[in-house]
Amino acid sequence: MNFNKEDFINQIRTAGIVGAGGAGFPAYIKAKSNAEIVILNAAECEPLIKKDQVLFDLYPEEVLDGMRVLMKSVGADKGIIGIKRKHEKLVEKLEKLTNNTDISVFKLGDFYPAGDEFCLVYETTKRVIPPGKIPLDVGCVVNNVETVYNIYLSSKNPVVEKFITVAGCVKKPSTFKLPIGTSYKEAIELCGGFTIKNHVAIDGGPMMGKVVTDFDTPISKTSSAIIVLPENHPLIKKKNQTIAQFLRIGKSACDQCSYCTEFCPRYMLGHPIQPHKAMRSLLFNQSAAKIHEEYSLLCSECSLCSLYSCPEGLNPKEVCVKSKSNLRELKINYKNSSLSSIANDVHPLREYRKVPVKKLIRKLGLCDYDNPAPYMDFDYTPQKVKILLLQHIGVPSRPVVKKGDVVKKGDIIGKTEENELGVPVHSSIDGSVSEVNAKYIEITG
Repeated sequence: MNFNKEDFINQIRTAGIVGAGGAGFPAYIKAKSNAEIVILNAAECEPLIKKDQVLFDLYPEEVLDGMRVLMKSVGADKGIIGIKRKHEKLVEKLEKLTNNTDISVFKLGDFYPAGDEFCLVYETTKRVIPPGKIPLDVGCVVNNVETVYNIYLSSKNPVVEKFITVAGCVKKPSTFKLPIGTSYKEAIELCGGFTIKNHVAIDGGPMMGKVVTDFDTPISKTSSAIIVLPENHPLIKKKNQTIAQFLRIGKSACDQCSYCTEFCPRYMLGHPIQPHKAMRSLLFNQSAAKIHEEYSLLCSECSLCSLYSCPEGLNPKEVCVKSKSNLRELKINYKNSSLSSIANDVHPLREYRKVPVKKLIRKLGLCDYDNPAPYMDFDYTPQKVKILLLQHIGVPSRPVVKKGDVVKKGDIIGKTEENELGVPVHSSIDGSVSEVNAKYIEITG
């Protein structure tokens, strides 16, 4: 069967496919490129999240077919699946399915952040992505499991459902798929409800996810997990620190041990990122209102420094985030910074400074919640959904429906222009449009 790259790119854009985790980069952009290697990110390195492993176990051949068509689109002659060695049964299944093919299985250690694309590219290919560059600059394209699964489905179905793990303080931690736009509250009720009264949630993984208190929040294309915790859990308190708090505490308590730098995954790859220097800059700023430390510019915001490395329990990651924001105001980025010519070798101790996920779970105080979250086929259709108009990096979709319109599951309800970075959004249920505003479209079944 003849393959037409332009038709394929239009197909996955029309299907609304974006990265099914993280920032949600539109998949058609990567499919346009040319690369030597396609890397499937099956590391799922954030604690407690199970959805990619569940999906891959349920639909391995479909995911591999999606990977092959992406390889064809970018002209790659090699595919690599990066998956943790600990998933022994799934690894064995994948090795059988890929035997004597152009796709191989690379077994990763159980460390965080194995799924960071800079770390993953280095682990699987030994190629170092230069500072300020992307995987494509070393001939690689990286996509996660659910994104590639959606690529497989794109010839028939747009993205209207999402695999998600619900864990923590719920009666039955589970992994399942739901229509996009379903509320967090409904997802938790499907798991038997809360086991505590004073609860909050983390949207995504415990390391990089944000605290959510509004359980009417809708599931989006980038949702990966809902982790319910007590509102007084130490992790929640740390994530809820105000700017004034972490700046004041950091200024008074940081003793410049540099552990935040010595464990930084990007620093270990030779990048000029040094969180301890961002912390040091607090001492030279009387008000701490503005931080202009260029050694923060390459921070990936993985939170390892703040939630694991720092023996004082300080918040170097948030200091780096603030510094990057302050530098953007001055129109300073890595490319025009004084660090742009610095390139170091991979640290000789990198292999010995990887952070085991089990140790990380203990440090985060999550041992009681590190439980199985098996797949449940709920076949659930909500009475109403809220489809966010912006679910990815780029510009938001513009509504193409109005209140009272009748829509079917899979109908396009919001679009972007051809020359804009963005993808359409679709109705995830049959129903009628009950509200349209600048943020979302509500559909009632």
